[in-house]
Amino acid sequence: MDDKRYLPAREPPPKLKAVPSGAQKAGPREKGKRGLFDIITKSDIYFFGLAIPGFFYAFLLGIGLIIISAAKKDLPEPASLQTFKPPLTAKVFDRNDNLIFEFYIERRDPVPLDSIPSDLVLAFVTVEDKRFYKHWGVSLPDVLRALLRNIAAGRIVEGASSIPQQLARNMFLSFETSLIRKIKEAVLAVQLEQMYSKEEILEMYLNQVNFGHGAYGVEAAAQRYFDKHLNELSTAELCFLAALPRGGPYHRPYDNPEMVRKRRDKFINALYEIKEITAEERDAALATDIKLAPRRLPPNEAPYFVEEVRRYLERKYGSGFIYREGVYIYTTLDLEMQRAANKAMEEHLLGIESSKNLKIVKADYDTVVFTDESPAPKYLQGALVAIDVHTGEVLALVGGRDYEQSSFDRAVQAKRQPGSSFKPFVYTAALDNGFTPGDIEFDAPVLVRTGGYLYAPANWDRKFFGPMTLREGLAQSRNLVSVRLARYVGPEMVVEYAHRMGITSPLKPVLSISLGAVEVSPLEMATAFSTLANGGYRVEPTFIRYIVGRDGEMIEEWYPQPGEQALSPQTAFLVTSMMQSVISSGTATVIRRRGFNRVAAGKTGTTDDFTDGWFVGFTPEIACAVWVGFDKKQTIYPGASGGSCAAPVWAEFMKEATKDMPQSNFKMPEGIISRRICTYTGQLATSDCPQSREEYFLEGTEPTMPCQLHRYLKLRGGSREDFFKLDRRGYGAGLTTVIEADTTWQ
Repeated sequence: MDDKRYLPAREPPPKLKAVPSGAQKAGPREKGKRGLFDIITKSDIYFFGLAIPGFFYAFLLGIGLIIISAAKKDLPEPASLQTFKPPLTAKVFDRNDNLIFEFYIERRDPVPLDSIPSDLVLAFVTVEDKRFYKHWGVSLPDVLRALLRNIAAGRIVEGASSIPQQLARNMFLSFETSLIRKIKEAVLAVQLEQMYSKEEILEMYLNQVNFGHGAYGVEAAAQRYFDKHLNELSTAELCFLAALPRGGPYHRPYDNPEMVRKRRDKFINALYEIKEITAEERDAALATDIKLAPRRLPPNEAPYFVEEVRRYLERKYGSGFIYREGVYIYTTLDLEMQRAANKAMEEHLLGIESSKNLKIVKADYDTVVFTDESPAPKYLQGALVAIDVHTGEVLALVGGRDYEQSSFDRAVQAKRQPGSSFKPFVYTAALDNGFTPGDIEFDAPVLVRTGGYLYAPANWDRKFFGPMTLREGLAQSRNLVSVRLARYVGPEMVVEYAHRMGITSPLKPVLSISLGAVEVSPLEMATAFSTLANGGYRVEPTFIRYIVGRDGEMIEEWYPQPGEQALSPQTAFLVTSMMQSVISSGTATVIRRRGFNRVAAGKTGTTDDFTDGWFVGFTPEIACAVWVGFDKKQTIYPGASGGSCAAPVWAEFMKEATKDMPQSNFKMPEGIISRRICTYTGQLATSDCPQSREEYFLEGTEPTMPCQLHRYLKLRGGSREDFFKLDRRGYGAGLTTVIEADTTWQ
């Protein structure tokens, strides 16, 4: 190649002209002293004409290399580009594979390139980077064109980033507007081109680019803005998505619909120009009005449950696992049951607020903007947790009325006194140590002597019913019967059985434990009661069935376990049978009045000053605990009880939860027999007994003697009815027992 062709055309040097008249002539120069023009020769002029542009270009090249070298210091190593993993969305599903929630910093749902509609791919390439398949990462003609237009406009009116440059920026760089960032972007783009094919770069780009409102990638954007999957979108909708990655106001399509529409039309016309769509299809797409999905994301219907899942994952795997790995978490939750729980709780608490004229109600807070520093709301709260009695799977969980206003989980984290709902543990300890449901105990005054003090526990209605079977004592929630039983078996044994059945909170072995003067959570109560429903086998509550990685690898899988045998099947059945009477004829008959007619057992609970209302119950399939109260211990309303506050929620929820289940019954184990007994004496009933019932016994503990009392009364000529009424008018009032407590009362 002839290098002279690149030299500028030059004229021959002009001849020296005579000095004009009147001009001073230069005198002779001193020897050894020459001026600049004396040393420059004709050949020197030609040399500088070549050398100066060369030096200039070399200088610019050196500056460029220095800048690139400086920019590369902060860039990732080329090898790390191949292992780069953007943060992916973790999806949480219920037991029926319904999506509950998504964990993400940047919401992504990657899809392979061959699953992305060709219209969308071609639209991006045609508008964003026409030379995509020709350049090596940076399109120099586009850079020059954009530079000239920006200079002419005096401001930035056009960008020139290729698709690899945009990908590099999204993967590793910030979005600041600066020369150094553009250089870094270009360097990374070239490296990406060296490591990946054009198709791989396109796939990464379309799954990485920001579409606004937290949606990254085309599939996440399709679901965010249209509530559809990518393959369900029309050409107009696909081009609408293509318009969004430009950024700025285009990331807010709800606020700038016309601006996005104009840019959408540019993509539609581009598809027409490359003959991807016909003129008719273009016109139809241009005329299409875009209907975006509601701006608000679908509500999280199980926020407290999801938070328990998040806590578990963070403890075991770390937060990066949740927010970067894009795992699929299949949980135990039943979304339909959860909806039923949400509805039952909120409707009943709204009813209490209205009918009891509570001073502070939830509506007072619905217009308040809550932050992390906001104090907890003061309105009435509730909690519900339902579990599968055979597996321990948590089916529904309500930790409060509004997670956005209070994230404190009252179903798992709160510890409140359960009141009389704790009594089944007292009765279980008694029946497992020689007592029977037909044994007679006195509902009569008790004085507890503790040191120099006397304490007189009382029944909730301040009445005494005298002798009654243990079944009736539990059904009617007679405090003094429970206190006497706890005295017989010992508070230490009550604690042992409560822990054995599923209570994990520390419990003090004091006599007041018989009235529920301890603190436990609804989840613990539901777990412990499921031990009774499960034939004495204790199961551990669980929230997750299995976790699958993005690549299909099984990360964690939970298998239902038979559980640890905490009680004999016979004891579990007998206590369950007694608790059925609570619903059929005791303190929870409201459940039947609410229309729940399936086989069920349970126990109400009410604490002093009506501060806590409980109902914990179960069917052969589901155990459910309900608590109602204020976060700060205060009276719900005068006379509030577990039967009026909590049992109705339980009934409404369980009606929906079990509506599609076949009818079932608690299985009677071997070794259980039944006898008809006199409910006043506990002996075998005769025709003279005013009241009798069929009672269950562990074989060998059943009564063998017929009732002698009512036969004696008959021989004396007394009236059975009169005697029965006398008993219920307070026969037990004169049977005060003084208990010398070996342990403190509370």
